[in-house]
Amino acid sequence: FRMAGIGPEDISLAQLQDTECGAEIMHMAENGFCKDGEQEAWLEQGRTEIGGALPVNTDGGCLACGEPIGASGLRQVYENVVQLRGDGGGRQVPGNPNTAYSHVYGAPGVSAVTILER
Repeated sequence: FRMAGIGPEDISLAQLQDTECGAEIMHMAENGFCKDGEQEAWLEQGRTEIGGALPVNTDGGCLACGEPIGASGLRQVYENVVQLRGDGGGRQVPGNPNTAYSHVYGAPGVSAVTILER
């Protein structure tokens, strides 16, 4: 966030690495979108759904699309571009999303983030 000059509150939607079912929930806090322990409330409130405050994994993430080893980040960036262009069809984030976040991780200690802005 520091390099981009923005904060988590400026993100319109996020793609978070979810190679296993608990990862998306962990990464919500690890990427600074909420405090650790707040994830359950976020889910109950629908904050991560398509029409929520921070739609997460709008294409279903790795759990829905599969894990193309080494290419997950590109799939996430593609989905963010689709959303920012307004081409998401039935999964389009409502309104006018303008900033999208992609997060991937691999081996312990290896992680990357791409932030796109329209």
